[in-house]
Amino acid sequence: GKKADAIGLSGLLVKSAQQMVLTAQDLRTAGIDVPIMVGGAALTRKFTKTRIRPEYDGLVLYAKDAMDGLDLANKLMNPQERAKLAEEMREENEAAAAAPQKPELPQLTRAVRSKISQDAPVYIPPDLERHVLRNYPLGHIIPYVNMQMLLGHHLGLRGSVEAQLAAGEPRAVELKETVDGLLLEATMNGTIRPHAMYRFFPAQSRGNDILIYDPEDTGKVLHTFTFPRQQVEPYLCLADFLKSVDSGIMDYVGFLVVTAGQGIREQSEELKNKGDYLRSHALQALALEVAEGLAERVHHMMRDTWGFPDPADMTMKQRHGARYQGIRVSFGYPACPDLEDQGPLFKLMSPEDIGVHLTDGFMMEPEASVSAMVFAHPEAQYFNVEKA
Repeated sequence: GKKADAIGLSGLLVKSAQQMVLTAQDLRTAGIDVPIMVGGAALTRKFTKTRIRPEYDGLVLYAKDAMDGLDLANKLMNPQERAKLAEEMREENEAAAAAPQKPELPQLTRAVRSKISQDAPVYIPPDLERHVLRNYPLGHIIPYVNMQMLLGHHLGLRGSVEAQLAAGEPRAVELKETVDGLLLEATMNGTIRPHAMYRFFPAQSRGNDILIYDPEDTGKVLHTFTFPRQQVEPYLCLADFLKSVDSGIMDYVGFLVVTAGQGIREQSEELKNKGDYLRSHALQALALEVAEGLAERVHHMMRDTWGFPDPADMTMKQRHGARYQGIRVSFGYPACPDLEDQGPLFKLMSPEDIGVHLTDGFMMEPEASVSAMVFAHPEAQYFNVEKA
């Protein structure tokens, strides 16, 4: 049949990935052979093999970074290489089908709770107002930008970015100069416009539920989030990081939404049309990491005002490694996998005021945007709810 370019899914999770797969399946039914290439920080090779490939009877490929994606795209344009990729996928699928299957975990038949302390102190935020930070200074975000993620994950620099820059490796220096040039241009001309908002809400837990109360009337529940619990020890659930309704003690959670993506797609397209492919891709990657850096910055501010500031000697590398107290989790990730929870988050926060909108697939537009739910509990930790 006819051939079509690969459909790229960058950072998409199950809900949106399935919608894209359905589109590709429709095209395949119409006689158009559409390979799907997936990648991004939110996807793994294992996730691609186990959760996306079974939904589509065509070619599904995983790219670990931009350079790998470019290599795969070139191979897809070569009939012999394309056939080889299809054969490799077929062999992997056959090997997976022949492998012994993990037994399904039994459903919990009694109420369980993790050993997360219920005696931890309640951290009371300074206010319950919505804080909106428009055109946040880029210079205040740059120290929070993770260069390992930017140059390594997005721009394909293998190994330690820090070590290669210190050694003056030409490729590392070239990429860093490209990024620095874009940052200078963004600082002077406003090509990247960061906006943010955050707010604290009264909240309590009830089993696996988290009840979010009206800040002006704690007798009124604005929304109830229900999160999954691990089916084996340590039986963690996000609800365990809050005081329970039965305790009679009011607790608090925070929400944040940030963006650095307004106008980025258009600017990137303009660079690409001029043949400046490196800067085109680097600009998109930079916007994504500026948004992540701004989320890191806002979370830092929230910890400071919430009453548990970072130690004075904490380094930025430690912050990138989440060595601070508390956690921030984004919907679609292991502890809170339901991307549809973005809907109530948007109702609580109204991030449309800073130009962030939700698609029908519960993805944020523009792409370089981050939302999160923030917990203060000293024992709060990141975990995978599907832990076996």
